[in-house]
Amino acid sequence: MTRSLSPWQSVLLGVVVVIGTALGGVGLFAVGSRGWFGKDSLTVQAGFPEIRGVEVGTRVRIQGIDAGEVIAILPPTGPDSPVVLRLRVRGDYRHLIRNSSSVQIVAEGMLGGKVIEVRAPQVTPGQPAPDMRVAEEDTMLRAEPSVELSDIIGEVRDAVASLKGAKGNIDKLGSEAVGLMRNANDAVSRGKDTMDSIKRASDTVSKLPGIRGYASPDAKDLLIRAHSSGAPNRKVLAESDLFTPGRTFLSTAGKRKLDDEVGPWANALKHKHSEVIVVSYADPTKLDDKKAQSITQQQAEEVARYLKDLKVHSMSRLMHISGQRKVHVLGMGTALPPNSEESPLPPARVEVLVFVPPT
Repeated sequence: MTRSLSPWQSVLLGVVVVIGTALGGVGLFAVGSRGWFGKDSLTVQAGFPEIRGVEVGTRVRIQGIDAGEVIAILPPTGPDSPVVLRLRVRGDYRHLIRNSSSVQIVAEGMLGGKVIEVRAPQVTPGQPAPDMRVAEEDTMLRAEPSVELSDIIGEVRDAVASLKGAKGNIDKLGSEAVGLMRNANDAVSRGKDTMDSIKRASDTVSKLPGIRGYASPDAKDLLIRAHSSGAPNRKVLAESDLFTPGRTFLSTAGKRKLDDEVGPWANALKHKHSEVIVVSYADPTKLDDKKAQSITQQQAEEVARYLKDLKVHSMSRLMHISGQRKVHVLGMGTALPPNSEESPLPPARVEVLVFVPPT
C-alpha cells in the first residue's frame, strides 16, 4: 500500500528536481566548454563579403588540425560592409595565431561542407616582413578570398563561350586563348585547397611498396652530390635545438643557436659556386607521413629564411664574387636519407650542408 504525498511535499520535491536539473546542465556546459576550448582560449575575427554557408559551430582548423570553431556571426552594418565571423581557438593553439595570419573559407570534400582555415603568415621576397607577434584577443585577421568549384566552372564556361564567338579571326582567337589561360591561372591560384587534394593523391602513390620512405630523385641527387664531394660540410641539429617538437616557428634558443653556430660557420664557407642545402627530417615513430611532410617542409623553410637574414646566401664576402648563392630547401618527412650514416643521428633533425664543388 502506497501513501500519496501531501501538497507541500509535492511542491518541495518539484523544486528539488528543477534545481538539480539546472545545476547539472550548468556543470555539463562548464565542463564541456573547458574541455574543448581550454582556459586560455583566444577569440579573433575576420570579415568576408559573403560567408557561403558558414554557420555557428563551423570548425576552425590550423594546419589541418581542429583547433576551434565559429562562435558568432555578426551581420554587415551596411550594403558594402563585411560579414564578421568570430572564431574561438583552443588555448594550446593560440601561439600559432599571429597578427599577420590570414583566414579563408574552404570547401571540405565533394559535398561542399565548409571549414575555416587559419593560415600562417607568408614571407614574400622584397616585401616587408610580416608581423609575427602573437595575436591578442579580438584581433581582426586578414580574410583571403574563398573559391568555389562553381566559380571555376563559370569562368571556364565564359571563356569557352567567348572562344566559340570568334569567327576565324586568328588574332582574336589568340587573344581569347591568352585570356582563358589567365583565368585558369587565377582559378588555380585561388584554389589552393584543390591543389592540396592533388598532392594528397600523389602522397598515396608514394606509399606504394618500394616507394614509401624515400625522397624524390631531385632531393636524392642533391644530397648524394653534397656527400660525394668528400666529407660534407654539415651541421646537424636536433629538432628540439631549434623548435618546440612538432612546431614550425623557431624558438628563442633555436635562433640563438643559428646566430652563434650555424650562421658564422656557413658564412666562412663562401667558396665560388658553393650552395647551401637546408634539409629537415621527422621521427617516423611520432608523426604520420602526411603531417611529417608538411612540418619538415615548413621547418626547413623557416631555418632557410632565418639564415638568409644572417646573409648566408650572399657572396659579397669575396671581393671577386658578387650576387647570391643557391639555397635549397628540402622537407623529407619520414623519408630515409639517401646515404648511409656512420653514426646514429637524431631521427627528428635539421641539417645544414654547404656543398663546395671540387676544384
